[in-house]
Amino acid sequence: MILHDFTGRAEVIEPLLPAMFTIISENMSEICPSENTLEEDRLSWTQAMHEELRNPEKHWIFIFSGEALAGYTLYRIIGDTLHMDEIQISKPFQGDGRAFPMLMGKLLADAGAAGVETLVSYANRQNLTSQGILAAMGLRVYEETPRGLRYRGRAEDAQAWYYTKYVAI
Repeated sequence: MILHDFTGRAEVIEPLLPAMFTIISENMSEICPSENTLEEDRLSWTQAMHEELRNPEKHWIFIFSGEALAGYTLYRIIGDTLHMDEIQISKPFQGDGRAFPMLMGKLLADAGAAGVETLVSYANRQNLTSQGILAAMGLRVYEETPRGLRYRGRAEDAQAWYYTKYVAI
């Protein structure tokens, strides 16, 4: 597996959007099925991603297994806070012990290098896996919305969790 940071490289990211949509739509279809058609979701999501491509704060990290997109993470660092916007792993690579640790390791390394003190994220109420991971990282719910939960925690707690789980074997 190879990790690539394509932050600021819209010309490289844009051709990856269809594969990114396939991953997120397959993942979310089981967790919280949309009331829209797949094509409606694709158009809405693609439009949102084109807007994000113009966001200079957005980081775009991808992991590939050969030519296949295995996963990606999108995040923003604003001041001393890292906003984890998306962490998506393609189904064949979920739980493989490589894709998620590589993406999370890169995200946490970037957080450390930027002096990040706080991590924030969001999880759909139906996504118990994400909720469990965020809790294990030391993030706690600080706000509930009708569809999900907003989390906040200390970056050093998440880094300690990562080190204990994936580095100190």
